[in-house]
Amino acid sequence: MTATTTERTGARARHTYYWQVRNARTRARVQKQNAAETWHIQAGHPGGSYSDLGQDLTPPAHHTPTLLARSRPGIQDDDEFRGSCLHCDWEGPTHRGDRWGEADNAAIENAHDHAFPGWRTLPPITKVKERWEATRSQRLWHQLTSLYPAKWVEQGAPLVVWSRYRHESHAPPHRGRPSYELRIDRPPSNRRERPTAQEVLF
Repeated sequence: MTATTTERTGARARHTYYWQVRNARTRARVQKQNAAETWHIQAGHPGGSYSDLGQDLTPPAHHTPTLLARSRPGIQDDDEFRGSCLHCDWEGPTHRGDRWGEADNAAIENAHDHAFPGWRTLPPITKVKERWEATRSQRLWHQLTSLYPAKWVEQGAPLVVWSRYRHESHAPPHRGRPSYELRIDRPPSNRRERPTAQEVLF
């Protein structure tokens, strides 16, 4: 009789198991399980550091979005992504696709819907140069974050920016910006060349 292993859920548990599989510390060694096909935190995203002995014992005190990824079992060059949380065991739906900026973006947005519901209404950065200035200029930073809900800034709420092109990948936190930078489509322009005759009259 073959024992079945209950699939672990939650970003922290999955990432720990991924490294155990990768380092052959589990029964997966006998089963010849492929580490790349095991859900894990995508490199560069929150919680994605090396750990096969377990993540930090104390999870963050608030919901913290991150990105899970794996290679689709049995299919080459086809990745799967899902949003997850470092605070709890929540996981979003699976998104598939081999083009960056589609499936991974959708999963990251799911994670932010979980951690920061309503983030799409945050004031966006509309100029490319302000992306780099936002965390360096106290004036610009205060201007943006003064409209955020209480405690969101301290909890790592995202910066929302207009994307430079279609499917521009969301950027994970880094040393100079401790939150995600979520790139959204620029809203369509409603400007017209000139008013109609009816508009001129009235």
